[in-house]
Amino acid sequence: MKVLFVAHGFPRHLDDHAGKFLLDLAAGQQALGHAVAAVVPHAAGLAERETLAGVEVRRFRYGPDASETLAYAGTMADQVLRSWAARWRFLRFLVAMRAATRAAVAEWRPDVVHVHWWFPGGLVAWPGRLGVPVVMTSHGTDLFLADRSSPLRWLARRVLPAAAQATVISSPLAARLEALGVRRDRVTVVPMPVPATVPVPRAPVPGRILFLGRLVERKGAHVALEAMAHLAARDPGVHLRLVGDGPERSRLEARAATLGLADRVTFVGAVPPSAVAEEYARASVFVMPAVTDWKGEQEGFGLVLVEAMRAGVPVVATASGGIGDVVRDGVTGRLVPPGDPRALADAVTGLLRDPAAAEGLAQAARADVDARYAPSAIARTFDGVYRRAVA
Repeated sequence: MKVLFVAHGFPRHLDDHAGKFLLDLAAGQQALGHAVAAVVPHAAGLAERETLAGVEVRRFRYGPDASETLAYAGTMADQVLRSWAARWRFLRFLVAMRAATRAAVAEWRPDVVHVHWWFPGGLVAWPGRLGVPVVMTSHGTDLFLADRSSPLRWLARRVLPAAAQATVISSPLAARLEALGVRRDRVTVVPMPVPATVPVPRAPVPGRILFLGRLVERKGAHVALEAMAHLAARDPGVHLRLVGDGPERSRLEARAATLGLADRVTFVGAVPPSAVAEEYARASVFVMPAVTDWKGEQEGFGLVLVEAMRAGVPVVATASGGIGDVVRDGVTGRLVPPGDPRALADAVTGLLRDPAAAEGLAQAARADVDARYAPSAIARTFDGVYRRAVA
């Protein structure tokens, strides 16, 4: 079977952490004997065509290098909502994505087109048919768009039901698909794969708290900072490492200084996937204090949570979006209310002060994610989805 991915995010190189789950998903399909190609946006410095990990990547252009800024920064929606210039670029983006997909279908002749994020990707197949069955995967942020305005809900009610099959990465999102008119028998809940990495022996630094993710409001790094103010008053040995980058970084750095935490917080910046395992190995506790952001978006799944749990790090997260699918409170980690720094601090303190309980949660978590998120299992589930779409 030949599967064509269509997405507005995709790894730019093999050491790119952003969108890496799509390459992992492709690897699973290749292991089953399928061929995978991808239609994704171009950006400055990238080839228009190349092969990454056996995937033929076709990057469409939507302007000169200097204006191709919508993809790969994790800020596409913010840009479009706040700037008329970005909206004009986005229109060019849609036209180019649609043309590139139709050209790839005509030339490569896939058996199924797998669209990631109904918006904007779903517009390549609607209005008008591609002549190929379409599987549409919603990763969370795209479904929350439909809450924002009547025109977007109107569009979602037409684009999503047009897919032969639809998938979501967590169970709370399935109800959203049904509310938008997708038949339940066409919906499959299946997360993205999280492959096993070369294990790094655990050598946690006492009191080290790790946050890893994009520095955007939805990820909740600001809540981690506020929790540190409580933790610092209780324990002089705690330290927070914020690994990742994004538009909120300067604001977070200023807030850390205001809270008097400059010597208790390290802004590491973005690191390659090869360095992530070391970050997990050295952390005493991993936190993911996700919140609902100003656009109404929540965390759809929490891929870094699965990575941390597989690495054996005790985790504390918020009961937001699809995180409840990943962490079972009191069994594989701790869940606290979103936007509550004191509750986050209390949960972290509990794990730091009771290493035996923390280790018990970590061991249970590792066994759980190894069983549920193995790439081979995810690949077989998607293989079934593709075959139902073709049938």
